[in-house]
Amino acid sequence: MELSNVTLLSGETFDENVLGAVVLRQDGDIPFQSALLQDFDMVVLVLHEEQDREHIVRHTIAGDQRTQSVHIGLFALEQAVMAGDNNELLISLMRGEVIWDPKGILEEMRREILQFEGPIKERVAFMEFARFLHMYVKSKRYIEAGFIMDAYNCVLIALYHWARIEVSEVGAFPEPAIWEQVKSMNTSVHKLYEELTVSTETLEQRVELVLLACEFGIMSKMTDCCLLLFNILNSRKEAWSIKELLQHSGLSQLESELPLVLRKLVSRSLIREITSWADVHEGEGHAIRYTL
Repeated sequence: MELSNVTLLSGETFDENVLGAVVLRQDGDIPFQSALLQDFDMVVLVLHEEQDREHIVRHTIAGDQRTQSVHIGLFALEQAVMAGDNNELLISLMRGEVIWDPKGILEEMRREILQFEGPIKERVAFMEFARFLHMYVKSKRYIEAGFIMDAYNCVLIALYHWARIEVSEVGAFPEPAIWEQVKSMNTSVHKLYEELTVSTETLEQRVELVLLACEFGIMSKMTDCCLLLFNILNSRKEAWSIKELLQHSGLSQLESELPLVLRKLVSRSLIREITSWADVHEGEGHAIRYTL
């Protein structure tokens, strides 16, 4: 489709930095659709070249047809898809109609997601593991403080990330409706989900039971899920500071989770910490760096 036709669909003018566009339309035959389509006839996902471009959303109307246009940079879209942070973008990317893709970028992204192997699989596994661990720790802290409902909420989210790990392990990209996807796999995490949500035990007992299972799951999946981090640590001779790791493109979205992962890996002797006076500008103490 020509770029002029894309412009007519969205009701706005695209500049030369537009790398591609996908249109997702209302379709009553599809059981699950993006929430971006709520009260709109179509969503246009517009991909831009700038890696640091913030999401820009525009609403337009032509006749009686309302359109929501979402503008996003290539790097931001890749990060959102890998991290599972924005399921609506993933639905638009995978289920929409590609109407502008002169360099084949969108088709390549869709192909990599469908094949789901190599670097993309490692990134998803690590991000999900980091968030699994983070929510497990939060739930454990809440229940120790007696905040049962908050502990329940956190362990439910922990199970969500565990489910995404289970799906990725069988070579499939985790879908937005993850519990429907994992239900057919008959995995332990789905049984734990049912135990947490429909069991006759008290809420506190359910949370404590699932936390025990989560602890075992974390230990058993730690090595395989952290391959991305191991490869980054091994990519140079010098040890890495936490600041350097968080500046790495593959880890930059894990500001809250990465410190927990590093400490857990150190405690299990899967990575090493070394200390030096380097990088200490204020106060006293040795700077900690991480390596294999």
